[in-house]
Amino acid sequence: MRALVKYAPGHGNVAIREVSVREPGDDEILIRVRYCGICGTDLHIYADEFPNTPPVIMGHEFCGTVERVGRAAQASWKPGDRVVGELHTGACGTCALCRAGKPHICDSKLALGSKFDGAFAEYLTLPAWLAHPLPDAIPWEVAGVTEPFAISAHCLIERGNLGSAGSVLITGAATMGLMATIWASRLGVEQIIVAGTQLDADSRLPLARELGATRVVNVQSEDLSEVVRDATNGQGVDAWVECSGSGAAIRSNLPLVRKTGKIVLIGLVGPETIAVPWNTLLYREIDLFGCFSSPPSSWQKALAAEADEAAKLRRLVSAILPLERWEQGFEMVRRGEAIKILIDMHASS
Repeated sequence: MRALVKYAPGHGNVAIREVSVREPGDDEILIRVRYCGICGTDLHIYADEFPNTPPVIMGHEFCGTVERVGRAAQASWKPGDRVVGELHTGACGTCALCRAGKPHICDSKLALGSKFDGAFAEYLTLPAWLAHPLPDAIPWEVAGVTEPFAISAHCLIERGNLGSAGSVLITGAATMGLMATIWASRLGVEQIIVAGTQLDADSRLPLARELGATRVVNVQSEDLSEVVRDATNGQGVDAWVECSGSGAAIRSNLPLVRKTGKIVLIGLVGPETIAVPWNTLLYREIDLFGCFSSPPSSWQKALAAEADEAAKLRRLVSAILPLERWEQGFEMVRRGEAIKILIDMHASS
């Protein structure tokens, strides 16, 4: 089968290769991949900026149909079932984190697409416990963005508990910022301020309005602090959802959160450490919530909401490309010309 492989350490070293299909073990299923989405993490793996163990098939945001089923998984799955799945391969299942429903941060996790063969392939062999049935009401194009939608559910609902927030600032208007906008709107937040840069001005910020933002801000042409002060009578927002990964944004926006407010951290920063006005967190008694990946509970929330939010989620898919055009897709995401690119694993160029 064809697959996109990170075949050696270092910058680049990614190519389409012919690889063997691995037959499913007793507790596994073989999935015929329909779509696999390009994630920012894939760009970091390409640049060797994210931990990976070559040779490895890349890709972790996928949907497809079950092709074959291991003996022990036959009670739950059959060929033809529509499926999406988590990426927490290698999670031990026995540690305190796994027992608490948090396999996504198990110390033994070997993430799909970076340390375990992933879904930029015609077929994916996956432990059956990581798979979720895909309801018929969810279109394939929407199913292809389930993984990041589950992450945003985890961050805003399970970690940040933003259901009671009256005002939210979302910094970053790429995939995670726009999905956070969908969830904030779904949660009934009255004021949703989405901030981006000139790169977002033509398409992403207008789209954020259509997805539920009540105010959008181009921080390169407007004063974000002034907008927040005006919108909140000088008190600051109830919650700030940081999706940009910008050190400058993180340093400058802490004062925009009201006393006893919340900060939900989603965006990964480039350098490992950045300088922040730490005492501001103490003086203002701000709650800080770090978020990473997606536990099984967040997938259930995402799948329960996707049919209702399908029209909005489909707006995030900028293009669907065949595997042969993967480099074009990576470059479109890298330059900010697309929100989400799906690779059709069985389309011809």
